[in-house]
Amino acid sequence: MARSVAFLLVTLLLAACAAPQPSFYAPISRGDGYAEEELGKGLYRVTFQGNSVTSRERTEDYALYRAAELTLQMGASRFAVHDRLTERFTKVTRETYDPFPYYGYGPYWRRPYYGSFGASSYQYERTTYQAALTVEPFSGIAPRDVGKVYDADEVIRRLAPQIVRPEDAPE
Repeated sequence: MARSVAFLLVTLLLAACAAPQPSFYAPISRGDGYAEEELGKGLYRVTFQGNSVTSRERTEDYALYRAAELTLQMGASRFAVHDRLTERFTKVTRETYDPFPYYGYGPYWRRPYYGSFGASSYQYERTTYQAALTVEPFSGIAPRDVGKVYDADEVIRRLAPQIVRPEDAPE
């Protein structure tokens, strides 16, 4: 009895670890993560693509955090966000499942026929978010005609407790 209970507990623990995890803060791979590209004239596009269990808020925070990191890597202290876009992608999958299909020969002319005892159809949705920021790192006076200006150190300090990197992941 004790062995059965221990086996059941181990199985449940392994199943809990196998549940999908939100995207980690890491360079893009396998479809999720962050990326940046230089657009010219001191502008950069920073994107973060989340997976199906990453919330919109986390996706946006990770993109903002990456913009702050990029700003500090470039030797600047602040960055201006010129453009901000969060896209929602939803994939709907419809499937039919027949638990009891049958095949046989009809009573007339010995022809084969196919049938079913009650196929069921179901659908599920998978939604992901992608946040994209057009940023301009700078030090000193803010450029003209910009949206919101952020202090990179303050953004890092505020968002750092929420950032989950692959090496921080629970086993």
